[in-house]
Amino acid sequence: MTEARRGEAGLTSTEVAVLMPVVIALVLMPFQIGLWWHAQQVAAAAAREAVDAAQVDGATEADGAAAAHRFLDAAGNLTDPQVTVTRATDTVTVEVTGRAPRLLPGFDWRVTAHAEAPVERFIPEPDR
Repeated sequence: MTEARRGEAGLTSTEVAVLMPVVIALVLMPFQIGLWWHAQQVAAAAAREAVDAAQVDGATEADGAAAAHRFLDAAGNLTDPQVTVTRATDTVTVEVTGRAPRLLPGFDWRVTAHAEAPVERFIPEPDR
């Protein structure tokens, strides 16, 4: 009976070594999802800020991009942000992309937000 028990020595250590990364990943997953969700919200808010700045009469695409970057600098939680502002004659379209902070390796936690609004324009009183 003692011979059979000697063959199991160290088995618990092996089990813990195999299972511990899985347990750690399961514990960190809700936090990772929360960081991704917050980064998504930051990207969406930055896109709305850019649209608000670029849709004003006389504004430019650069005004929208600058507003988005100011917001992203203040809010944080988005790495490698890229802001694309397109101002046509009647609409402004903004796309903000970036990555959420990573707690768990092996996944690409990319976020993308899109916002669009009409360009504001002044219409004189008699023409309304």
